[in-house]
Amino acid sequence: MLIDRAMPPGLVRRSAAATDHWARRAQRELVRSLREHSLLIALIAAYVGYGRLLPRWFGVATAGADDLYSGLFFVLTGAAAAVVFLCYAIHLKLVVKPADFVAAIQADLRRFLTLRRLCMVLPVMLILPLFGATFSNLKVLIPAIVPFSWDPTLSEWDRLLHGGYYPWQILQPLLGHPYVTSFINAVYHLWFFLAYGVVCWQIASTDRPRLRMQYLLTFVLIWAVIGNIAALLLSSAGPVYYGRITGLTDPYAPLMTYLQHASTIAPVPALQVQDMLWSLYQSQGLALGGGISAMPSLHVAIAVSFVLLGRAIDRRLAIAFAVFAGLIFLGSIHLGWHYAIDGYAAILGAWLIWRAVGWILGRPFVARLLWGGPETTPNAN
Repeated sequence: MLIDRAMPPGLVRRSAAATDHWARRAQRELVRSLREHSLLIALIAAYVGYGRLLPRWFGVATAGADDLYSGLFFVLTGAAAAVVFLCYAIHLKLVVKPADFVAAIQADLRRFLTLRRLCMVLPVMLILPLFGATFSNLKVLIPAIVPFSWDPTLSEWDRLLHGGYYPWQILQPLLGHPYVTSFINAVYHLWFFLAYGVVCWQIASTDRPRLRMQYLLTFVLIWAVIGNIAALLLSSAGPVYYGRITGLTDPYAPLMTYLQHASTIAPVPALQVQDMLWSLYQSQGLALGGGISAMPSLHVAIAVSFVLLGRAIDRRLAIAFAVFAGLIFLGSIHLGWHYAIDGYAAILGAWLIWRAVGWILGRPFVARLLWGGPETTPNAN
């Protein structure tokens, strides 16, 4: 600490004592935060290790980049913070109408930006970009490790399970209208931003420690277990690529023809994304959001995690998330991304992971490890 020699000795001592006090508090809060996140940190560390070793075990070349998501992650975080602050300021100005608008903002910021919250956010914000890069690298490598082979089986199971019809055929009379398709596509693309917003909300939340940790662990495990491990074991490309992958008669060709026609009337950007992913697949390229896999549906699994979180907080929030999850499930079929059975497996998988994580966090020794004693926040199971 630089000290102005003109400052009175008493003031210098008080300033040094205050600095030392804040340094000790920050150290205590960081240690506490690292303890509370120890299970999450260990899980991500193991996952990153798995992501580095798996390609070597199979002798597969990898072009993984650990910083793939770093820039995007922090840009999105800043953008999300700006949007939230703008919405808060508008609500404060138009609804609350404080006598001193600026003073009210300053007071609320002081209450929100506590040392405790900042120290809780820091470890997660630092490790999530590395987790995201590992996920993308492993997803791109799926067909190199286990070539796509499940599509004919999943497609036939879909048909048998739905009375001899492919699910897209059942949905077509309801959804097969260009503006409806465009709306479904818009909701489907909103998934990424909502997924990011929900996880940021939980990262910054401090009022329900156990629920927060249950969601963060569930979020990571859904991406790792459903998005990588299960996708590897059930390696499949999805309806949009069925003909190109299998070389068989393509029962999804009429759906794709409809989507191409719909895109001439209303925007259907899923088609451009599908072409981009196919180009990356052919070139074995690595990019943000790259990689092809169908079974299970990661989009549906993450959307279901919203419902489970909402159910633990507020019934109205759970209903809103359930509507969103339903639209994601329908969109996954109607836009050609997934077989319906991909969504069914994702729903079951997300629920099982949520329950398992809740059970683990309910064990007394885990509560002692993370919180130094019983965590009394109501169970979110």
